[in-house]
Amino acid sequence: MELSIEEQTLIANFRALDEAGQKEVLRHASQQSKAEAAVSAASLLFPSGQCRLERGEERPETAAEPIFTE
Repeated sequence: MELSIEEQTLIANFRALDEAGQKEVLRHASQQSKAEAAVSAASLLFPSGQCRLERGEERPETAAEPIFTE
């Protein structure tokens, strides 16, 4: 797997941190990932420019038995 220069720099900087620093970076990355997942899940539920409407009562014509004709 080939890494870009930026990715190689990030890995080198991460490895240079002490154990507490590495844990802090990983904790922050985990929080960031969870926040992005929550935003993407919300965007799937409510597409932009739309909102959820409350359902009213069922329409009486659809609640009755269907009419069959021959």
